[in-house]
Amino acid sequence: MNREFLPEAVVGITVGLLLAVLAVYRTSKAPSSGILTRGAMMSVLLYAIVAAGVLVTEGLTFIGLLLLLVMLCLPVVGMMFAERTPAVTGQAARVARAAVSIGLTAAMLIAAAQTLSLLSRVDPRTLVVVLTVVTGLLVAVEGTRSSGRIGSWATWLLIVPILISLALGFLLGNAGQAISPIIVTGGLSVAAVVCLMVAFLVLGTADAALAASHRIGGWSPVRVLGGVFGVVILIVFGLLMFFGGAVIAPSIQFFVVPANIDALPGLAGVLLAVLTVLFAAVVAGALAGLRPTADAAGLGWLIGGAAIAAGVALLDPGLDWVVVATALAAASVALATTARGVLGGLIGAGVMAVVLTVTGAMTWSWWAALAIVVVAVVGRLLSGAGSSSSVDSPAVSGPEPTLDASHNPG
Repeated sequence: MNREFLPEAVVGITVGLLLAVLAVYRTSKAPSSGILTRGAMMSVLLYAIVAAGVLVTEGLTFIGLLLLLVMLCLPVVGMMFAERTPAVTGQAARVARAAVSIGLTAAMLIAAAQTLSLLSRVDPRTLVVVLTVVTGLLVAVEGTRSSGRIGSWATWLLIVPILISLALGFLLGNAGQAISPIIVTGGLSVAAVVCLMVAFLVLGTADAALAASHRIGGWSPVRVLGGVFGVVILIVFGLLMFFGGAVIAPSIQFFVVPANIDALPGLAGVLLAVLTVLFAAVVAGALAGLRPTADAAGLGWLIGGAAIAAGVALLDPGLDWVVVATALAAASVALATTARGVLGGLIGAGVMAVVLTVTGAMTWSWWAALAIVVVAVVGRLLSGAGSSSSVDSPAVSGPEPTLDASHNPG
């Protein structure tokens, strides 16, 4: 850092949190279709954050960008598959879907704390607690209205990182190098790419927030993915130009930007405020899946789930461990058609998580991808013929509604 700018960083993060609150309470009207569509974009961008963190460790190139775009389609494909198949109800299914929401929340808290701490030097544990409390309160009071409205504002604010990325690329980089890199990389790990794809596909089948957003908002998957693709392409392409065709982290080149973010007074505060709103949106979006109804029981699930997610983020076992464990839980309901199948899948997911952890394979590996598939198959096999008492019709498949009963989205 070129100067002491901790006060500016704290102000930037605080302003970002205040903007998140303002986004929720700026109006009492029901969310419009546009707001719900932009909120859905943030729910999909959640997966981009996870995938980008994996791809940059090997070196994110133009080929990696194309693979990233394919990966972002998979959660939506999984969601659409779940909508067209009978959904299992009951306690086991609710626990499995809650585990997915908790895992995604913990993953986003870890990513937010690491990113904001890198740029601001604020203690990541403080960031985890503050983000959990603020977003948790907003979701507890306003339900999915909060995640949709914050996500809508966050989508508009993405113009800031897009402009910064393109400015760095065109002013300090080379457009040709974005496609023909001058940086040598070892190539992407096939195992990591396959594991990410398998995980994203099964997570989409059990992502309660994403499913509820689509059911309530009725947004077009093509339109949402088109918006997500535009954001990702513009940001990543600008970075590819700036970094010589490959974004690698951690590396000396990668830390050039964080180390000099305070070179222009005020820029750091603005960027931190924008990033805080973005992370508040994805955290609130994941938390919204924990409150299936507006009753006291739903609030209990939210409070307990938020506490568990914050605890996991404070322990920080690693983003890969958290997402793989979450994918194992999601696999238990991906193909199951009865409560017995889901329960068997959950037990299998627990066993697989222990085995993978002990063997050191609880990361983006072939074994983790295989374990996710095995859990899904076990859930299917144990389901048997199924029963009407534990299965909803396809028309109402997916997790229970997550919009407060007092609000009609229109």
